[in-house]
Amino acid sequence: MHPFLDLNKLTDEDIIDRLGKAYSFMNAQTALGHSATVQSIKEVVQSLEDERHSRMQKIVDEEHKRKNPDDKKIIELGKLEE
Repeated sequence: MHPFLDLNKLTDEDIIDRLGKAYSFMNAQTALGHSATVQSIKEVVQSLEDERHSRMQKIVDEEHKRKNPDDKKIIELGKLEE
């Protein structure tokens, strides 16, 4: 995670907006040849993408638990006859 970025305070929309701005800025800095700046922006982008992915995964997991509450329940198959 980037040391100057607090993702807990951002909404999902803020993350998407910042990703768009970061990619645009990174493309401009790449064209100018500022590799140190590009590397720093890549760290920010990676942090934003990781946070976005974890939030989306949390939503998917909650939806799965809601739709399949007995998903982790052990299924009794019975015994095999010898």
